[in-house]
Amino acid sequence: MKNPCPRPAIRVILVAAAVVCSSSVAPHGMANTVAATAAESNRFALASEAAQGGSLPDSYTCDGAGSTPALAWSHAPVGTVEFAVLMSTVPPDGITKYNWVLYGIPGATRHLAKDSQGVGTLGMGSNGPSLGYQPPCSKGPGPKTYTFTVYALSAAPVLPTGAAVSGAKLLSAMSAITLGTATLSLNHTRSNTSADTPPPVPPPGTSNHNLR
Repeated sequence: MKNPCPRPAIRVILVAAAVVCSSSVAPHGMANTVAATAAESNRFALASEAAQGGSLPDSYTCDGAGSTPALAWSHAPVGTVEFAVLMSTVPPDGITKYNWVLYGIPGATRHLAKDSQGVGTLGMGSNGPSLGYQPPCSKGPGPKTYTFTVYALSAAPVLPTGAAVSGAKLLSAMSAITLGTATLSLNHTRSNTSADTPPPVPPPGTSNHNLR
């Protein structure tokens, strides 16, 4: 009996099947790439030598030297171009306040030293108008939680020129370019005596010791 399907037709069918098979592999490969990127983002971690059992020592607050803590991060997402750092707290009124706004940190950076200077660009904390770190100086007794967040960015955020950059403005500008975040939360409790005492007045021209 003769084969009812001519040989050229068989070759066309085989070629078409090969094309279908090869095209079905591409999404699987893309899925693996996306999964690998997501896994790396999940490993993004932040640590600080300042942390003492989950607490922020006085030396980083208005009751001490008001130093910026050292921060170190690892496993930044692939494609990170630069980093930004926000230190924030949520007081009883529920409105987030920022103690530290820092952006434009080069993508090759993996740590900030204690009292770091010259790395990135400083923004304005919630108790501005000065640019720089504003050490915690909470009113009232009881523990307060301060959260450090490092943002891995795929591009430089577009920010308004000629105006100080607040934490809220930076956060908004980063919303569409954030590849991943790493956070570290530390608690600090002022004593009843220090909490009821007004914070020290900083020397003229300084930006520390002015966040309530």
